[in-house]
Amino acid sequence: MLKPFGGCRTQEELLERTGDGILVTGFNGGNFNSATGDFSYGIEGFLFRDGILVHPVREMLITGNLKSLWASIEATADDARPCNSKSIPSLAFSKVAFSA
Repeated sequence: MLKPFGGCRTQEELLERTGDGILVTGFNGGNFNSATGDFSYGIEGFLFRDGILVHPVREMLITGNLKSLWASIEATADDARPCNSKSIPSLAFSKVAFSA
């Protein structure tokens, strides 16, 4: 289980701490190479600036390497819902490549 760190309890606090970025709310298929860790997934979500949601985004692509992605984790919130089959809290990563 991933324990919260970075001083954030809620997703709102996590966005505020992060400042600017993309809040990913869904994945639309993609590819993952289990031998290399390279991935490419379609995403949807919201652009945020200064911790405030600005506008929705869709048909964006997130690419990278899973090992590098987990090495760039900045903070997690304490907002995982235990009623879901996968209790995953909000996560903040740096150095993530998005393209439109």
